Amino acid sequence: QTMLHQTMKLSANAQELGGDLLFKVRLGFSGTPSDLLPLELGRCCYAAGDDAKILHILTSPCNVTYLPLPLDWTPTSLLDRIATTKSAFHALIDTGALVTGMTNLGVAQYLLEAGLDGFDAVIFLDELDRKMVLLRNGLKVVELAECGVAAER
Repeated sequence: QTMLHQTMKLSANAQELGGDLLFKVRLGFSGTPSDLLPLELGRCCYAAGDDAKILHILTSPCNVTYLPLPLDWTPTSLLDRIATTKSAFHALIDTGALVTGMTNLGVAQYLLEAGLDGFDAVIFLDELDRKMVLLRNGLKVVELAECGVAAER
């Protein structure tokens, strides 16, 4: 397996794309609402109640579970707790980048080897942002559409 290589890379940030530097006329600009908009676009206008709705959903006990961590936690101790807890987790969204030093595939393999009783596979995003599945049986990686594992497993 080889790594894809591009001889040229184009990149730009929100300030460059939304400001006057590249385009004099912009018909739309989307992204996370923030007051860090390019100066040319003016202040961000928030819809009343949007942040509260998002926060309510993300913190509702109907939707989320949390585990208090000890002060001496490590990425692997966090994964061990997830893999062995009695109340099964169905998603690990590491928005705080707590699990460092491991690829998504490495995390998936660690979780299966550490526990996750009742699960036959772990879905993860590979380095190309494709939905992949690591199967417990043989630790084989396949595309999500081809895995053949029932969603509840």
